[in-house]
Amino acid sequence: MSILADGALVKEARRRRPPRLRPCVLSCIVVLSLAALFMPLAWSIELVVVPVDGPNASITELHGITHTGQLVGTFRDVKGTHGLLCTPPVDTLCSPPFLNPLDLWFNGAKAVSTQVQGITNTGQLAGFFLDVKGASHGFLCAGFPANLDCHQVDVTIDSVIMTNTLILGIDEQGQFVGSYHDPQTRIHGFLFTGGSFRRIDVPGSVATLVSGVVTTSGTTTTIVGFFVNAQAGIQGFYCQLPISQSCFTTFDVTLDGIPQTMTQAAGINKIQIVGSFRDEAGNAHGFVCQLPLHPECFVQVDALKGVNTQILGINDRGQMVGHYRDQSGRQRGFITMVPSKFSVGGPP
Repeated sequence: MSILADGALVKEARRRRPPRLRPCVLSCIVVLSLAALFMPLAWSIELVVVPVDGPNASITELHGITHTGQLVGTFRDVKGTHGLLCTPPVDTLCSPPFLNPLDLWFNGAKAVSTQVQGITNTGQLAGFFLDVKGASHGFLCAGFPANLDCHQVDVTIDSVIMTNTLILGIDEQGQFVGSYHDPQTRIHGFLFTGGSFRRIDVPGSVATLVSGVVTTSGTTTTIVGFFVNAQAGIQGFYCQLPISQSCFTTFDVTLDGIPQTMTQAAGINKIQIVGSFRDEAGNAHGFVCQLPLHPECFVQVDALKGVNTQILGINDRGQMVGHYRDQSGRQRGFITMVPSKFSVGGPP
C-alpha cells in the first residue's frame, strides 16, 4: 500500500472535495541500513538509508517485502510506469543484478502501467494495472520469480462486475484487499476471503481504501487502511474480523499528544501497523505503531537527509519498505535492514 493517492484511485473522491491523497503509486526500492540516528524526541527517529532505484528510474517506490528479503514495487522511467521485482539472495542488498521490471499483458495488450503492491512468502504477487482504455484492474500472479502466471481480477459483488479495481495488499492465506468503484462511482474498500468479495466501508466515510491484511494464529484476520470522512479529512482505520459496524477503530497519528493530519495506514504485520501522515507544514512522514493501537503507540520515521518519507509495507521480521525524496529531490525506495522494534520512550 503505498499509499496510493494522486491517481485513478482517489479521482472520484477528490470530486467530492476530499484533500489530495498521496498513496503510493510508484514503487521500487530504498534500502535502510543497519545504522540509525535517533532524534532527541522519544516519538521520532531518523534512519540512515541506502537507496536502490528502478532501471533508469525517475521515481521509485517499494510496497512489499518477504521474510527473506524479496522485494516488489513500482518505478517510472521515460517509457512509463512499471512493476519492479528484486530477488537477491537471503539477507543480501537489492542491487542491479537482482532488479527486474515487470510489464504485464492481458487480453493481447500490454498494460499501460503495472504496479506491484504486495508479495507473500510463497511468492504470490498482487497489484493492479491500467489498460489501454484507462481503466484499472487488479492482478494476482503465482510462480514468482521464475515462472510467473498472472490473471486479471475485478471485484464482483452480487454478480455485478465493479470498475477500477485496485489490489493493495495480500496475506499468507491468499486473502487480498484493495478498493473499487461502484456504479455510482463511489470508492469502497474490499476484502477477498473464502472465495468471495466483501465490501468494506468505514461508517460515515465518503471513500474507503483497504491497504493491509494479516492473519494471526491461523484464524484471526485484521485489516487496515484509510478513509475520507464527511469533513474531507483522511484518517486511518483498524478492524479485526468479523466485519461489522462496530469493528472499526479509526485513528490519527498522535505525536507528543498532538494529532497529525492525513493518516494513511498502509501495512500491518502481527504486531505493527505502518503508514504515513502529514505535519502542519504539509510534509509527509512515515509512522510505525506497536500494537495494541492507542495514542501513545506511534513513532515518526524519516529517512536521514531525506524528506517526505512514506512507509508502505512491513514484513514479519519488522523490515519496512517505502519511499522518500533525497537532497536532489529524487524519489527513491527503501528497505530497513534491521527489525523495526520501535517503542515509545526508547530506541528500536
